Amino acid sequence: MRTRASVSAVILAAGLAGGRTASAQDTPAAPSVPETTAPAGAPPSTDAVPPLAPMAAPPPTIIVTPAPVVVAPPPPAEEPLAGFSNGTAFLRAPDNGFVLFPNGRLQMDGYFYKTDNANPPKNTFLLKRARLELAGWVGPAVYFQIGADFATGAPSATTIPVAQSNLNTTDDFVALAPCEERIILQFGQFDAPFTLENRTSDKYFDFMERSITVRAFGIPTNKEQGLMLHGTNPDRNYYYAAAVLNGDGQNFKNVDDNFDLMGRGWLAPLSFLGPGPLHDITLGGSYWTGNRTFGGPLANQSTAGGYTFLNASLPKVGMDATQINQQGRHHTWALEANLPIAHKLGVRWELVHKNQPLSAYDTTLSPNVIAAGMHLRGWSTYFEAWAWLVGDDRIIGEPGMQMPTRYKKFGVKPPQSGLMVVARLELLDEKLTADDPTGALAGLKVGGLGETKLTSFALGANYWCSKRFRATFNWTLNDFNGDTSNVKGLKSKTEQELSFRLAIAL
Repeated sequence: MRTRASVSAVILAAGLAGGRTASAQDTPAAPSVPETTAPAGAPPSTDAVPPLAPMAAPPPTIIVTPAPVVVAPPPPAEEPLAGFSNGTAFLRAPDNGFVLFPNGRLQMDGYFYKTDNANPPKNTFLLKRARLELAGWVGPAVYFQIGADFATGAPSATTIPVAQSNLNTTDDFVALAPCEERIILQFGQFDAPFTLENRTSDKYFDFMERSITVRAFGIPTNKEQGLMLHGTNPDRNYYYAAAVLNGDGQNFKNVDDNFDLMGRGWLAPLSFLGPGPLHDITLGGSYWTGNRTFGGPLANQSTAGGYTFLNASLPKVGMDATQINQQGRHHTWALEANLPIAHKLGVRWELVHKNQPLSAYDTTLSPNVIAAGMHLRGWSTYFEAWAWLVGDDRIIGEPGMQMPTRYKKFGVKPPQSGLMVVARLELLDEKLTADDPTGALAGLKVGGLGETKLTSFALGANYWCSKRFRATFNWTLNDFNGDTSNVKGLKSKTEQELSFRLAIAL
């Protein structure tokens, strides 16, 4: 019995040891427990097996948040090399080393007259201007403009002392602008810097043509050839211009060895207070002087529609032909006031005073001989009021400046429309006299000899689709007075003109 019990104890101990080994393979090792030695011969005790240790808690889960992905903004779109920027056509090099502005203008007019006087101008449709032009920059400081007009011809050869040097050129010049618009040196042919209106492009007149004060009386030549220094500052506090010119008009080289001096300037007194509705009010003046030696002829004077009210020609007597030409030093000055308010409405005033010596030349002799001395003295002024019912004057830009166009960042602003209405009153009082009334001119019927007076009232309306298309309607009432044979021969002292224009200005 004791032997059998011992064998059973050995088998039981072996089984427990095998189970403990198997369990140790599946679970983490438990901490050691001190063994208790049982008395010899005592049966093994199950209480001596230590309990299994609890499983360790799993380590905490670490969540790694990826760094945000920074997406670089796309590179800015490249500016186009050709196209239209806010309505202005351009062609440029990638670095703007060369920038071209192809442009031109087309003006189609209609004129209709109402008067009881004999031989008024014919009612007509007229191609007034048709120009191809190119302007641009070479580098940042050299500007140029090239233009030719295909709607004009050469003047009558019997009225000029020399032939034209060029036939159809218009604004053709090279300009150096090293300090942006502050200093511009301009050399070539351009609108002369005398009066506000004469330095306003015909693209942007308030009426179809310049006033009688400026166009007919003040500076009939309009364009001159020479050298001009002009400029302004970015805030438009001032403008100045000074020029040395041939003084003989568009497309003529110097008739004699004399040059004219001309200058214009204005100040914007309220602009120094900063932006505001009265910022663009300007006050200024012009001066022009030059000496003539058998200069150009005295130009006939006419209304905007072409109705002549001062004829400066002399009648032919027998085989002798005479004409009135500029002779001696003239002095002409002008005052101006431009008062726009918030770009929506405004008034404008200009006054021109002229003292110009002349001579009646016998052109049948070679060289020509002075037959009599003459003089033209007088003044002319206009008052104008305008308002924009739709849009404002920023559509067409600043009057009286003609600063070089510059390429700016490409813009896609849609074309703006505008409707402008305008009224103008003009007064003219001038006298053409002979220095010796009993001399060679005593027996001649000189049409313009004596005093000429004119009162002109005009109404106008301009519709603009951007500054590139324009539709204009003008009505004018002219009242003539004075003691010249031109005026005395009129059956009616009044004449009316109704005119319209459709124009494209690129």
